[in-house]
Amino acid sequence: MLFISYASQDKAVIETLVTTLRRSGQRVWLDEELGGGETWWRAILEQIRRADLFVVAVSEHSLASKPCQAELRYAQALKRPVLPVQIGAVDSLRLTPLATTQIFDFRHPTARSREQLLAAASTLIGRDAPLPTPLPAEPPVPFAYLMRLATTMSSPELSRYQQAELVTELKNRLDEDRNDPAACRDITRLLYLLHERPDVTWRTRTDIDAILGLAAGPASGPLPTPTQPFTGPQAVSTLAFTAPQPLAEPPTHPAAETTAAPPGWWRRHRRWLLAGAAAVVSVVTATVVVVITRPAPVSAGPMLISDADLEPIMGTEQLAIADSGVAQAKQSSLVDITPTECGGALYPGLDSDYLDSGAQQVSWRVSEPPGGLKRAGVNNNPFVDQAVAVFAPKSAAGAEFVRRSAQQWRDCAGKTVTVDYRDGAVFTWLLGEPRGESPRIVHSFTLVANPDYGCQRVLNAVADAVIDVKTCGIGLTDQANRVSARLIGTLTDIPSF
Repeated sequence: MLFISYASQDKAVIETLVTTLRRSGQRVWLDEELGGGETWWRAILEQIRRADLFVVAVSEHSLASKPCQAELRYAQALKRPVLPVQIGAVDSLRLTPLATTQIFDFRHPTARSREQLLAAASTLIGRDAPLPTPLPAEPPVPFAYLMRLATTMSSPELSRYQQAELVTELKNRLDEDRNDPAACRDITRLLYLLHERPDVTWRTRTDIDAILGLAAGPASGPLPTPTQPFTGPQAVSTLAFTAPQPLAEPPTHPAAETTAAPPGWWRRHRRWLLAGAAAVVSVVTATVVVVITRPAPVSAGPMLISDADLEPIMGTEQLAIADSGVAQAKQSSLVDITPTECGGALYPGLDSDYLDSGAQQVSWRVSEPPGGLKRAGVNNNPFVDQAVAVFAPKSAAGAEFVRRSAQQWRDCAGKTVTVDYRDGAVFTWLLGEPRGESPRIVHSFTLVANPDYGCQRVLNAVADAVIDVKTCGIGLTDQANRVSARLIGTLTDIPSF
């Protein structure tokens, strides 16, 4: 049996590798069908012990992945034959744990390289040796601290000292595991569970807001984009999003050390808050068992953020839905954009962007002060454009969409983009330099006629979805990050340990 160790971000890339290895006549094993936690990890370790060949899909992602590196060390301790196969770019192979091992370059597969790969696999399988006696110690479950923290947070009451300790550790863990998207999503979810508790102190909420702003990477700098009057949207997908569920907003000033929740809030929300923590861990006969390791599938009705929850973020009390589309993308044909290829850098949820992307559903909502023209840049109006696209489960298509978008945004950086509306209005935007890589990118742009007015854009692949947020106004700081983080908190039912 051939065991393939790979990073979740590389799932789409390894398909050719898997198909080629299956031609060897050997069974190829991946962890894609497993659940999570200890059961998941023990099953992986058992398969490594059974493997005739341990194949490492080498990329920057796998080299930064704690599970991948733990799997490799365990395979080496078991004296399993190891075949490193490079599938993506690596800064320096000499600085990796595989520096002394010959690495097979499979970044550009050809008929010749496929035959050579099968020959190398066959040779190494012939070198398979018995397992050592006694067996080496099993590596611990990756990110086990998430189970411990989730168990602590499932307590009905947390003192302010416990809250402070949780915030400190979550912040440190977020920095420590910043290269692992799944771990970052799980930590963010735990931060939101703590943020929305009724016993949370004002200081704790303030600290969490600051952390989430850092985690989202504040989009400082200019960025433009008016949302056009997208009426009569064109359908792209199948499912419909349900109405938004409001989340509690932290107070704007410290009225007291503890912040009381509105009457009835805990009764209404305690079920899903503790269910989120309970889904993270199940306590069975005093043994903590995590039940999920990969991102949970997006529910049939991911929730967009309500105007009531957007208003405190945008610093206004006058936001209303100006336009929306449920299971329908925005029609790019309703405006003229020059250059055309830069329209996707301005507008979330465009039909032209999601064409052939594999998206099963695109839903969106535009919010601005009542009576507006459904576009950013008018009278310095605060403006929010949020969209969620759902892709096939475990397809990695969302991350690929973000990767393609990142390249498009880079190609448009520094350009001025002109938008002509049907009513004769014309807006010209100066696009800034995007930052980040898939699964998360950010950028900003400003209105050429009014450089004080700008927009922030955050595009994030989470589980089986892509979250796309644009906020516009005067003096923006990290509003798009905060809206995006809230959407992440509502999008997945449970953390993906």
